[in-house]
Amino acid sequence: MNTFLTVVLVLIALLLAVAVFITYRSYRLREWELRLKSKGEMRVATMKMVTPLKIQACERLLLFLERSQLPALVKRVYAPGLSKEQFHLALLRSVEEEYEHNIAQQLYVSSETWDAVQRAKEELVGQVNATFDKTEADTNVALVAQALVALPNPFVEQAVALLKKEFNEI
Repeated sequence: MNTFLTVVLVLIALLLAVAVFITYRSYRLREWELRLKSKGEMRVATMKMVTPLKIQACERLLLFLERSQLPALVKRVYAPGLSKEQFHLALLRSVEEEYEHNIAQQLYVSSETWDAVQRAKEELVGQVNATFDKTEADTNVALVAQALVALPNPFVEQAVALLKKEFNEI
């Protein structure tokens, strides 16, 4: 009888251990499910906050690129009576101020898109500097402005295309 009682007690202990183990595992599984659900809800909430910022970044960078197109830039900066040096500095200052105003937008666009925006800006500055370097000191500012307006900038077009692509993927 003593052996029988021992076997019964061992079986009861095993059943209790299995019940505790199953309860513990169920609790951990439920906790894990709740954590995943919480992460999913946080991800959705984050996307709801970030998506408008990404859209705004695309808009602002597109505006920067459009304002940096040489025809628009020259039209905005050129004023009769400016010296060649003043005009040159005003063009460069305008591009740099616009760029600095939008530099934080890189947080919301891909590295590829941001690199394209930077290349477009650098190419634009290079074109402006090269045009002024090629002209004589006494060249009429209006002629320099006309020469700038006639220059193409495929880097701006590439950056605009990448921005539009990124926008459509949002």
